[in-house]
Amino acid sequence: MPNQRERREFDDRRRIGVLADEWRQIAGGLPFWRIDDTGPEPVVIATDLNQPLATLHGMWAPNMARYLAAMGKHSGLNLAELLWRIGGHGGHEDVTRASIELLRSLGLEPRNDRYRPR
Repeated sequence: MPNQRERREFDDRRRIGVLADEWRQIAGGLPFWRIDDTGPEPVVIATDLNQPLATLHGMWAPNMARYLAAMGKHSGLNLAELLWRIGGHGGHEDVTRASIELLRSLGLEPRNDRYRPR
């Protein structure tokens, strides 16, 4: 029989898994985007139709543009995967792999370029 601490940890992990599914729905509903910073203000462009989503204004616009460039749809889905794994749907190795994929999608960890001989 689990003690109170183990039960609380199990409940917390289960809740993380549920919230990860909610985040996956939010991130999955977004378009892919890029940042166009060639003009006076950064513009968020939906890449599927090449249409502007938002223009960023003010002193925080450059920082927000860098954040949005890193935290796109792909990294949002990778965050959901990591949370889902933490929520009890994977072991230690799964959590580690999901963490590395999130860091790669954020541009913080370089991608592995595999050498394939011809």
